[in-house]
Amino acid sequence: MENQMIVPDDVRAALSVAGWDMDKEMEDQSTASSGFELPRVRIEHKDNGKHRMYIDTGESYLETDTQEIDIPGNKLTGVVFAEQFIRALWQEGAEVPLCSAIDDMPVGKEPLAETCKRCEHGVIGGACKPKTRLFLLFEINGEVKPLVFALSPTSIKHWNAHKKKLQRSNLPVVAANTTFSLEDVKKGTYRWAEVKIGIDGIASKEMLMLAKQARDQFEEVTRQITERDYSDPGDTSVEPF
Repeated sequence: MENQMIVPDDVRAALSVAGWDMDKEMEDQSTASSGFELPRVRIEHKDNGKHRMYIDTGESYLETDTQEIDIPGNKLTGVVFAEQFIRALWQEGAEVPLCSAIDDMPVGKEPLAETCKRCEHGVIGGACKPKTRLFLLFEINGEVKPLVFALSPTSIKHWNAHKKKLQRSNLPVVAANTTFSLEDVKKGTYRWAEVKIGIDGIASKEMLMLAKQARDQFEEVTRQITERDYSDPGDTSVEPF
């Protein structure tokens, strides 16, 4: 039974005969589950410099599904509809962080400090790892989907520089078709990819409408930090990326 092939069309037909509305059931299931099961942009860092950017869709029970979608040319273009500065302090082997924060305000039950600015672990180079978490819309196979992209500490500076350029251009972040590409960096014994950021024109009216809907829809799930935000290489170690 465990190896039985699952055919979604057969499942839909069986549900319909039994009086179930599959679309409604999937909608309710999506609402009740964690929003952080959204597809994620990830980076595979390689010692030979041939780094890889891909989309992690998560595991499923469908044999025909692949968990990873390659991004052609390691360049992604999307509309960013929300951003957060997150932090997490991890203990080895822990499934949840010892302390975590969103926009410098602790979200855990027992924070180590009132704010990150008053915490000894939050200083530059401290044990608390910072990231910039972006929520964006991206077109996959002709369909616009929301993605999560948690920029590593070494890429945050590129995002901040991008925002300054937009501000000087009198443009909000959501108005731009933002581009993300990889840049090879090598220092000492470490070699990794940093995310370079730019724009490719202005977002369409249709995309802006979808971005507004997405921001409203995912407002609740942006209030949490999970282990999936910190499951990239170097997230809980001394590695720079």
